[in-house]
Amino acid sequence: MLNRDDRGWFVRSRLRNSRRALVSKRGKFFAAIFAVLLWSLPLPAQFSANELAPPPEMIGKVAPRWNLRAWVNLPANSPILETAKLRGKVILLRFLNDSPQGAAGLRDLIKTYQAQGLAPVGIYAPSPTPTSVDPAEVSDLALALSFNFPIGIDSTWQTVNRYWMNRADVEGLAATFLIDRQGLVRYVQPDGRYEKNSRDRAARRNYENLEKIIQTLLAEPAPEAMEDAAAAAPTAATPGG
Repeated sequence: MLNRDDRGWFVRSRLRNSRRALVSKRGKFFAAIFAVLLWSLPLPAQFSANELAPPPEMIGKVAPRWNLRAWVNLPANSPILETAKLRGKVILLRFLNDSPQGAAGLRDLIKTYQAQGLAPVGIYAPSPTPTSVDPAEVSDLALALSFNFPIGIDSTWQTVNRYWMNRADVEGLAATFLIDRQGLVRYVQPDGRYEKNSRDRAARRNYENLEKIIQTLLAEPAPEAMEDAAAAAPTAATPGG
């Protein structure tokens, strides 16, 4: 049997252990609350699609030139590809890196709309910073992703910077530009996150938005048709004529 001193020590020990257990439970509780709050906070600016998105003033402006010398999936002896050479088509310009994000959605759009006048073009930009790129590596990447459209290599980021990515915090970004038949930027999807029938609601909605814009641009007349229509329109009579 415990004597009075031993009983006192035993009670104090049990109280200390109870306090420690309570503190431990409280600590875990508050740690869980902190984790939830931390998860709900917005991502840092360097990973924010809104921060990295091309400026809205690009919409409606002439698409910047590419000036890319190295290409894959371009027939031998073909002239360097430029926006001017694709005038009259709707260009789907996709910036690429080593991430497969959005690849399935991109293939679906090309399969559905290329025969209707959609011209897919890729620009590979090494991430996270400009560096020398072996065209064979880009060719292997295109093969792995089943991309058979022309892909230019922008190892120095000159073209990338003309469009908008002139900061070092764009790792993982894969924007898609839609350029209309007259060479004007009409829509930008900033992060490559789109997929047909995806379980991810945002990815599915992004795909649907992108598809609607493509349909709208393809329904617009080609520049030649607009010029012919303007030439055929009757001219207004001049006063006194």
